[in-house]
Amino acid sequence: MNTTSMSPAQVNAVMGDLTIIDGDSHFAEPADLWTSRAPAAYRDRVPQLGEVEGTTCWMLDGQYWTGLGGHTIAKGKTKTLGVLSLPYAEIDDSAWSVPGRLSLMDQQGVYAAVLYPNSIGFASNAVMGIEDLDFRNIVSSIYNDGMVDYQHESKGRLLPQCILPIWDMDLTVKEMKRLHEQGITGFTITDKPQMVGLPDLDSPYFAPMWALANDLGSVMNFHIGSGLPSNTGEASRKASPVSAANSDIYWQSFGPQRRLAVLATQFYMSNVRVITNLIMSNMFDRYPNLKIVSAESGIGWVPFVLEACEYQLDEMVTTREETSFQKLRPTEYFRNNIYVMSWFEKSAMKVLDDVGVDNVMLMTDIPHPTCLYPNSREYFAEVTKNLTPEVRAKLVQDNAARVYGIDIPK
Repeated sequence: MNTTSMSPAQVNAVMGDLTIIDGDSHFAEPADLWTSRAPAAYRDRVPQLGEVEGTTCWMLDGQYWTGLGGHTIAKGKTKTLGVLSLPYAEIDDSAWSVPGRLSLMDQQGVYAAVLYPNSIGFASNAVMGIEDLDFRNIVSSIYNDGMVDYQHESKGRLLPQCILPIWDMDLTVKEMKRLHEQGITGFTITDKPQMVGLPDLDSPYFAPMWALANDLGSVMNFHIGSGLPSNTGEASRKASPVSAANSDIYWQSFGPQRRLAVLATQFYMSNVRVITNLIMSNMFDRYPNLKIVSAESGIGWVPFVLEACEYQLDEMVTTREETSFQKLRPTEYFRNNIYVMSWFEKSAMKVLDDVGVDNVMLMTDIPHPTCLYPNSREYFAEVTKNLTPEVRAKLVQDNAARVYGIDIPK
C-alpha cells in the first residue's frame, strides 16, 4: 500500500501551493450513459446494467457485453486491496458521478484529472467488438456525448479522452472535429489496430487522423492494455484477466492475486512497442505538432529503450534509403513529441534527466487496484521531495497543463 512517513507539515512544505493535475484516472460509465441519450429506436438495445449469475455487468441487446472494469474504492471512500473490482453495490459514486469524483479530487488535492474509459476498455475495445457497424457507431458517439457532458458539468476539471471510430476514417475525422469544437482535449486509441483488421498506424489509411490531430493540437493517447482483443459477450465473461487467456504471462502455480500482480507489472511495459515504432519512424517529420501520451506505463524503462533505439539504429540501419528515412534521432523525437507518466515509482525520480523533465506527468490511476489512494498528495510529496521546486512543479502540474491545455487557477 502506498504510504509515506512525512508529516502533514513536511508535505505542505514540499508541495506548497502546487495543485495536482492527475494525468491518468478512470471514469466508469454511468448506468444511464447510453439509455438517457439513445434515440428511441435504440433505447432497448444500447448498453445498460444488468446481472448475470448474480454479478452486475453491462448488457447489450439483452446479452452480456462486458464487465464493470476496475473498482477498488468503496462507499465511504475507502480502498480495498487484493481485488480487481468490488461488487457493484459497494462501489463509491466517485467512480461514475461528477460531483462524487470532484469531491474525491478535492480530498486528494487534485484540481484536474485526465480521464480514460473503464468498462469498455481503455481504447473502446468492447465497442470495437460490436459487429453491426451502424449500431457500433451509435454506441461510440453516445459514449463521447456523455464525456462531453461530464467535462462541461465539471467546469473543465474533468478531461475525458474520447474514443474514435477508427474502423471508418471519414467518420473518425468528422468525430474529431465535432468533439474538438465541444472542448475535448484528446483521444484514446489502440496501439494494435491490426487486431480489428486495420493496417499499421503509419499507413496511409490513418494519415487523415494524424494530420487533423497535428492541426488541432489534440492529444493522442496510448493507454496500457489498449491493444487487447475486442472480444465481448459470453466468451469474454468467462475469460477473466487471470484466466487461461493469459497463461503465457504468469506461472500456472500462482493464485489469482499473484497472477493479477504479474499481469499488471508486465502491462506497464506494453507501450514499449508503439513508442519504439513511433521514434524509429518519420511520423514526427510528417506531423511535427503531434502530442503522444503513453498513459499508465511508468517511466523507468524509458532510458533503456531510448538508448537501445539509438544503438540499434546505428548498428543495423546502414543503407542510404534507410538512413535518410528520418530527420532526427529517436531521443529527439521522444523529447519533442512524447509524454509518459509515473505514480508509484520512487526510482523514477533518479532517471528524470534521461527521460526528460518536460516529458513526465504524475497520475493516480483512481479507482483501479494500484491507484494512489487515499494519500496521493502525500505520496507525490514523498517521491519528489529531493527535486528542485521547478522540476517538481513540472511533474505535478505544469507539464500536464501544457499538454492538455489546462488553465491552472491562480
